[in-house]
Amino acid sequence: MSIFAAVKRLFKHSAVYGVGHILTRSIVFFLMPLHTNIFPKAEMGVVGLVFAYLAIFTIVYSYGLDTAFFRFYILADNDDSRDRVFTTAFLTIIGTSLLFTAIIFFNADWISARVFGAEVQRLNLNLPLMVRLASGILLFDALSFMPFLILRAEEKSLPFIAFKFLNVTFNFVFNIIFIVKLNYGIEAIFVANLIASFVTFLALLPSGIRRFNFNYSTFTLKELFMFGIPYLPSTLSVALMDTIDRPFLEHLADVEAVGLYSQGSKLGMFMALFVTAYRFAWHPFFLSTLKQENAKEIFSKVFTYVLLACSFVFLFFSAFINEIAHFQINGFSILGKDFWEATKVVPVIFLAYIFYAAYLNFLIGIYLHKKTKYLPWITAGGMVGNVIANITLIPVLGMMGAAWARTVAYVIMSVTLYIVGKRLYPVKYEWGRVLKMVLIAAAFFFITHWAPVSQNALLKFVMVAIYPFVLFFSGFFQKTELLTLKSIVTKNRFRRS
Repeated sequence: MSIFAAVKRLFKHSAVYGVGHILTRSIVFFLMPLHTNIFPKAEMGVVGLVFAYLAIFTIVYSYGLDTAFFRFYILADNDDSRDRVFTTAFLTIIGTSLLFTAIIFFNADWISARVFGAEVQRLNLNLPLMVRLASGILLFDALSFMPFLILRAEEKSLPFIAFKFLNVTFNFVFNIIFIVKLNYGIEAIFVANLIASFVTFLALLPSGIRRFNFNYSTFTLKELFMFGIPYLPSTLSVALMDTIDRPFLEHLADVEAVGLYSQGSKLGMFMALFVTAYRFAWHPFFLSTLKQENAKEIFSKVFTYVLLACSFVFLFFSAFINEIAHFQINGFSILGKDFWEATKVVPVIFLAYIFYAAYLNFLIGIYLHKKTKYLPWITAGGMVGNVIANITLIPVLGMMGAAWARTVAYVIMSVTLYIVGKRLYPVKYEWGRVLKMVLIAAAFFFITHWAPVSQNALLKFVMVAIYPFVLFFSGFFQKTELLTLKSIVTKNRFRRS
């Protein structure tokens, strides 16, 4: 397969995941005005804290089995082997998830009294109920892990997105019912999430049953554990890096800062959507591409193109994030007026996601040579950097300190993984082109945030629009790429005619 054919295949699935995620996550824009125009910053801060803990415990519930399943399922020689891998992983996840949820559910009072600080305790919210609802969300999300992974492993991107869309649709509908129609309090957010998770699990069951054959194998389980457990510290560290800033903000600033920062992080979804779409498509792509003779050249091009796409997303949404946040729907802004200052963290959150995209690219050698033992150390380094940065920066910069701490962590992780990956599977990345693109993008970012330009939407649009032309005249694009692009455009014109 040629380089551009392989890249086209990757971006085709990334595009499907991306469009699907945009459709599903766009519902957040309807929930943001609902939540931020009704609930105060402090209560939204508690929601941010609970969802931070949910993100962390989601990793604990899977304890690396999801990652191991993905590798062994894709590389299995036949359907019987794939069925055995799924059955073993799925039954194990069911058993442990029920156990974890029971522990959390029956100890909710003890947990809520120790997890939340004094300021949160004084808000007179039903914290134990939130913990119990969160335990149910964790259960049904965990039971959906394996069926979702089958869809990804088999590159069934459209069904995958359809089920995700089902989840957020039910979430949105029940948020409206409980908050607008029934006037429930902040707990309604978690009730809606629980119902959505349960419905999604039921909808995915047929996909799981298709691969379920009661062929439970302790040998397969051992293989899954041996490969997956080393991923637990690393994936847990990644989850902590995206969430631990909320508890730090609660203790080093206040719960209102958590509410603001949580909404700013949500606006970072524009970059998160792109990187997540790429991540979903990237793992099966590079595993299936490794055997090609020109695999390394393909991976090098992919890295350049992914960063190029990230730079477009970064420039456009950084320039217009205030306009987006202030946009009115039926008299309500996307982000409630009390939350408007949260937009200042968005560019830094974008930057963190770009380094995460680079990190994903450098995983190839770890996967190929089964050197997952390195990942805990790499992510531990990022985690230590994150904690130090949070403790150092939050007292000085507030929520901006939390955003920069997240970026620091991903810089440490991506650089360290690149050094390790280079020894395991050396790829000649196009660093000269990448540096040229970074410098041009940085210049455009500062211009669009320069006062005379930042106050004029038309000027900002013009600046973003001419970015690719400046790249072209700088010699960034190679001749073969321009010829390929011309061929694609010509072919599309011929089809339309």
